[in-house]
Amino acid sequence: MTDPKLFKLTERDKLHYKELIKNIDPYYKKLIVDVLREKIQNILDSGDLNSVEFELIKHLAELNSILEINNNLSNDIIKKILFAMSYVINENDEIPDIIPEYGYLDDISVVQWILNDIKKDIKKPLKVN
Repeated sequence: MTDPKLFKLTERDKLHYKELIKNIDPYYKKLIVDVLREKIQNILDSGDLNSVEFELIKHLAELNSILEINNNLSNDIIKKILFAMSYVINENDEIPDIIPEYGYLDDISVVQWILNDIKKDIKKPLKVN
């Protein structure tokens, strides 16, 4: 099994991603969520999940729940969530998803970073299923 700690986001990565987050358009929320669902289904259909894929899907479900259930999210938080989802959708990101055992290490790092970031930005408890 692959250890998610094999890939770490650097401060330089985070600065770069923060710039990309600014360009996310919340108008495309439904499209991003729909494409992400298809990507997750493809991961599930591919067979046995490794620990990284399992955790990635779990964290993406949490992000989706936050996005769908909390009607009072700031535009910045919505953009961060949509960025994380878009990052996962992109198969040719820092580590191409096609690389067995390692392809989702960067994805889970980005998703976990966004999850941690938005949880500390939201003052009241999040509603999550």
